[in-house]
Amino acid sequence: MSEEAGSAPVLITILPSSDFDDPVIWRADDSGWQELSTLSQYTESHDWPVMAIVRQEDVRCIWTSLPDLQPRQAESVALLRLAEQSLGPVHGASSHMGEAVVSAAIAPEKMEYGLGRLLAKGISPDIVTPLGLAVPRAPDNVLRIEFAGVTALRGVDFAIPDEPVFQTMLVGNAPLRELSREQVEASLFATSRNPLLNLRSGAFAKRTRTVFATAQQRKWINRLMVALVGATMLLGAVTWAKYRMATTAENERALAAAQRIDPSIKDIAQAELLLVRAVQQKGIGTGDLGPLSAGLWKAVKASPNVTLRELRYGNDGILLAVMAAPNADAINAALIAIQQDGFRVTATPRQDNSGATLVDFSMRMQ
Repeated sequence: MSEEAGSAPVLITILPSSDFDDPVIWRADDSGWQELSTLSQYTESHDWPVMAIVRQEDVRCIWTSLPDLQPRQAESVALLRLAEQSLGPVHGASSHMGEAVVSAAIAPEKMEYGLGRLLAKGISPDIVTPLGLAVPRAPDNVLRIEFAGVTALRGVDFAIPDEPVFQTMLVGNAPLRELSREQVEASLFATSRNPLLNLRSGAFAKRTRTVFATAQQRKWINRLMVALVGATMLLGAVTWAKYRMATTAENERALAAAQRIDPSIKDIAQAELLLVRAVQQKGIGTGDLGPLSAGLWKAVKASPNVTLRELRYGNDGILLAVMAAPNADAINAALIAIQQDGFRVTATPRQDNSGATLVDFSMRMQ
């Protein structure tokens, strides 16, 4: 069955008004009506529009003639008059119809109770309208409407419960015509598309969930998040590999330098061990040598055209060095970097025969 806009199904039921009510849930479309289940047994879930019919005895409808006002103004004035004529708080809605305004009022607790019963079963009405206003008026007759055991009388300017007292007061001797089931169902289905009046408004307006992304958009967002996590992990792996390769290259250069001094050295660990032994044999402590040399090497690498010509470490924990550069600015940048890393520096500038700038300096821990 096609479910395009013109033939999409709609759920139609009666708005419950007491604990004894267990209304039938109907599915209606262009091809006909289907009884799904009673409210207590309803377990289905659909996104079809829903219309709830209010028993005529639970709602009061009035017609007000306000020809001198604009439609919006007339509707507002009609609602005010309806509230003034009510004995207690009411929830109302109005609609301009020709030269008159039709208004309907229902007790808020009735509306809240009925909606609560339906919402408990996952049914959220889009339209709530009285039975008497769900059928078009007939100029020459009073219509008797019956749907799912609920009845109402509809005249040109009234919609009332089907009770003898109201028939006597308002219908009198006017011809009374009873609508067939097919006529009632056709009228209700038409009303579900374009209701004359909808009480699902104001304080009881349907709240729609804000959708920040469609299902397709959420799918792509999830894919992008997975790709982002994957790219981050890949970047971390590449960075780790880069530093590992750089460390390996430095170790190889250091090992080559150590092997020129002692060809028997096999790896960098053996070279470090022999260096520590050699320093200890000369009575020099190695406590601060590591951090001092690391800080110096970091500053030299970060300063272009700066080189080390001499490097000595004394028993007093002071690292002595000679730095060379084409100009004083490059050496000053390296010295400032060393100081910013928290080392104490003493420097004496000079020049060699080639014109290069030299600095004899010492650095120690703070």
